[in-house]
Amino acid sequence: MKNKILNIILTVILISIVLLFTGCTSSKEENKVETTNNIKKSESMLNADRIMVDGSYQIRFSDLVSLSDLQEYNNKTVTAIGYLSPITSYDGSFGYLMNLPYQTCPYCMPSDTKITNTIAIFSKSGKKIEFTEAAIMVRGTLKLEEYTDAYGYSYNYRIVDATIEEADTSELGEKIVLYNKLAEKEIMTNLIETLYAVDNNVYYDEYISQGATYDRAIVDLTNLEKVIDDLKEFNKEDVSILVNMANSLKEIAEDTNYLIKQKNYTKIVEYKERTLQLFYDLNNWMGIYEL
Repeated sequence: MKNKILNIILTVILISIVLLFTGCTSSKEENKVETTNNIKKSESMLNADRIMVDGSYQIRFSDLVSLSDLQEYNNKTVTAIGYLSPITSYDGSFGYLMNLPYQTCPYCMPSDTKITNTIAIFSKSGKKIEFTEAAIMVRGTLKLEEYTDAYGYSYNYRIVDATIEEADTSELGEKIVLYNKLAEKEIMTNLIETLYAVDNNVYYDEYISQGATYDRAIVDLTNLEKVIDDLKEFNKEDVSILVNMANSLKEIAEDTNYLIKQKNYTKIVEYKERTLQLFYDLNNWMGIYEL
């Protein structure tokens, strides 16, 4: 079944690569400044402000820490802040920490010599990783070694014996504080579940041709109505994008539900473009909260 968010992310990555190699992203002077900033960033990796109160070393996605920089911390305690991917192992023994919320694409970008957008995390024996929308802090032992997990993903760094707690968003800025408040109400989960339910109806013919087996069904709008009500508790300007998405999704869902009742399946496909646009809007919104 089509993963709209994954396709959109891959498209953005491909466009970025094209721009990089055509030299369209910056002038020579800008490249010089960027190189200088990267050197300064690399030199500051081992500064004292990277050491947590408990003595652990803090890994940050935004630093794109190289494996050579991490060698000193192999088999030592580290902490990392990010978001859990909804994809976790069947038994909850491992999952993926990511730089963007609600990503279902671990290792979309190559995992070679840089921390990119994903760090695999393995819980302590007997403990389970439970999905949460909130930004979290992971603490565990850094392992630099070749490893292939049960899903077939291979990587050369991971965190084992991990414990998870909600991140202290006060140090991450106001926007992450807002994100975690939205996460408490499961705004993303309820919105995305409804969006995928609508998507199943709109793209039904394509999914069936790809081997999916299900019937079109009336979409329950209970969770979406809850999203719309919950968003009223926030400042309008802060959540205007989400409000617009939720209202647009409700309109599409009501229209397509009516068409399903009428068995007018031909007209349902006319909602493909509007539904796809919601995936783009959602992906853009999540990009605001990159760590």
